[in-house]
Amino acid sequence: MTKVFYHWSGDIPVVANADVVVVGGGPGGTAAAVAAARRGADTVLVERYGALGGMASFGEVTPFTPNHAKGRSLSRGIYMEWCRRMRDYLPECDRAVPFDAECRDRRSRCIDKNAAMLALEDLCLESGVRLLYHHNLCDVIMDGSRITAAVFHSKSGFSAVTGKVFVDATGDGDLAVLAGGEGMFGNEEGFCQPMTTCFKLSGIDRTLYPDHAEISRLYNQAKEAGEIDCPRENVLWFETPEQDTIHYNTTRIVKKSGVDALELSEAEIEGRRQIRAYVEFLRRRVPGCRNARIASIAHHVGVRESRRIRGLIVQTAEDFETARKYPDAVARVSYPIDIHNPSGTGTVMKSIAPDEYYEISYRALVPKNTVNLLMGCRAVSVDHILHSSCRVMPPVCAVGEGAGVAAAMIAAEGCGAAELDGRKVNAALQQSGAL
Repeated sequence: MTKVFYHWSGDIPVVANADVVVVGGGPGGTAAAVAAARRGADTVLVERYGALGGMASFGEVTPFTPNHAKGRSLSRGIYMEWCRRMRDYLPECDRAVPFDAECRDRRSRCIDKNAAMLALEDLCLESGVRLLYHHNLCDVIMDGSRITAAVFHSKSGFSAVTGKVFVDATGDGDLAVLAGGEGMFGNEEGFCQPMTTCFKLSGIDRTLYPDHAEISRLYNQAKEAGEIDCPRENVLWFETPEQDTIHYNTTRIVKKSGVDALELSEAEIEGRRQIRAYVEFLRRRVPGCRNARIASIAHHVGVRESRRIRGLIVQTAEDFETARKYPDAVARVSYPIDIHNPSGTGTVMKSIAPDEYYEISYRALVPKNTVNLLMGCRAVSVDHILHSSCRVMPPVCAVGEGAGVAAAMIAAEGCGAAELDGRKVNAALQQSGAL
């Protein structure tokens, strides 16, 4: 028998009021807040942690994935500003390498998690965004289908933030679901892409370190010998600016939900169990890793996919296949379909036609059943397959920027999100250089 306790703590104080309230300070949420503030909207960004950056900061993700067509980056605007600003916090030896204005060079897309959080905070503060850290979203207050306030819990207890327009940048569609939005989840079997706990090892002798094929061969030998237990079929690793440090994006945690608290807790434990085995395997079997040290481990398991919030339209894999364009586009994407097997071994990679891209429509950012809410994260209205392409950080930054521009327009015009002509958002993004 499940026990249920009832508790009511009394009145909820309003700690902030704004034109635009952004919930979640990852790449999408930060871009949304900066974009809204730059268009003159009084903007509050509420974040559950004590810094910005999301997976770039707390998830230990090291490389921005490429998102290019005809040699040019499709993710421009605030994303590119972020890339440039991170360099301000790098040592002179790294800044001596000229910045690749199109981020084609992997070094220009390499993330230093500390620089990432500092650079995003710089962009917010300089744009006039009000930041509210250490506040966890727990509820909403509705007036019909309109969000009146988002309710948070912090060290001070419950509090509320009121606003004209809200942007869900939680990554998981938490705000949208609380407000009555419809969440879509997983593939045809109900499973999302697996989670990964990223980590870095230092003290590696790169003169002895093998290539990707050889290290994966050694890894599969170790799996056959029972030395390591991980569903992934190979070792996914990336270089870092530090010559003796390697980033590993290679643990695989299957059949766990990123929006189920108990399963998320189990996923954290499983990810670190796999890390322990990986470290032992690398030290024992891989040349150059004998003296490897654990440099850092993600503070939050990496969630590739959870909820996707049904919007005015649902974009599908057909958009990728046909390189579909929209007159109300807010983002352009060329990153491949990249599906890590939700149930175990194997990864599906499928590239778009050469020098092509598809677009994310503004209508995919507008949840059904709500008046004043926009999606500014990976939980946009797409199917499981297309989500595997548009979920990565450069397109998510663009989606967030589009949501921020639209939110400022809605706040100024007093209309509903569904009433705003997305072509106006597209024109504003074009004018700002974001597209």
